[in-house]
Amino acid sequence: MNSLQRLIVVLAIAVGVIPFAHAQSNYSIGAGDEVRLSVYGQPELTTEGQVNTDGTLEVPLLGAVKIAGRSSGDAARLIAGRYQTGNFLKSAQVTLLVTKYRSQVVSVLGKVNRPGKLLLEGSTSLTQALAWAGGVADSGSERLILVRTDANGRQERREYDLQKLMDREADANPVVWLQDGDTLYIPQADRFYVSGEVRTPGMYALDRPLNVMQAIGVAGGATNRASERSAKLFRKQADGSVKELKTKPDDKVLDGDVLVVQESLF
Repeated sequence: MNSLQRLIVVLAIAVGVIPFAHAQSNYSIGAGDEVRLSVYGQPELTTEGQVNTDGTLEVPLLGAVKIAGRSSGDAARLIAGRYQTGNFLKSAQVTLLVTKYRSQVVSVLGKVNRPGKLLLEGSTSLTQALAWAGGVADSGSERLILVRTDANGRQERREYDLQKLMDREADANPVVWLQDGDTLYIPQADRFYVSGEVRTPGMYALDRPLNVMQAIGVAGGATNRASERSAKLFRKQADGSVKELKTKPDDKVLDGDVLVVQESLF
């Protein structure tokens, strides 16, 4: 992906690939978040407070009510039910809004333009977090790695392809939502090298699947002196040695490959 394409991806995400209202409804309240509680027709019950370390909120007439782990809507329904079952109100219409997000943090690391820790302000998708980090750097891969720790402390590693992820979100298919404690890592893009009779020899990012013919095209194409049948591919082996391979135009290029296009003898 070139710089212009990366910019387009970031701008597309930033202007709202994910509907805002839907994203907010997925946020789980946590300790440290500040909330505002109001009850329709009962202004004396309006209160603002911070969720305690045990996940509870001090609610007028009810005392401590545990709301951590719930969405704003779920917490509001819980409190309304408590008012009614406790015979405080016959029909309670409760609204609860998160006014300051402080409980959930994810890390965005690796080859992004602005790595760091992102405080989740409402539900945040993987691509939105990537946009917050300024998008993938020029040296970064389109392979995204998400590391998540489960309730038992075990780490789970998931990999995503950025282009496929964008296509999936554009088609309104399930979005990858981030959770508190997630780490999003963007590794350096794989590389390949082209030398010999090509117009722009050098090192190139292997940021998408390429075959030999496509790799030569990335390097500007063959020169007039090139032999169409004498491209050589040098590939590092598991034992550290380098092996010369005979190539066909549709052979796949791998990370670290060196492609040499030779001069025609005639």
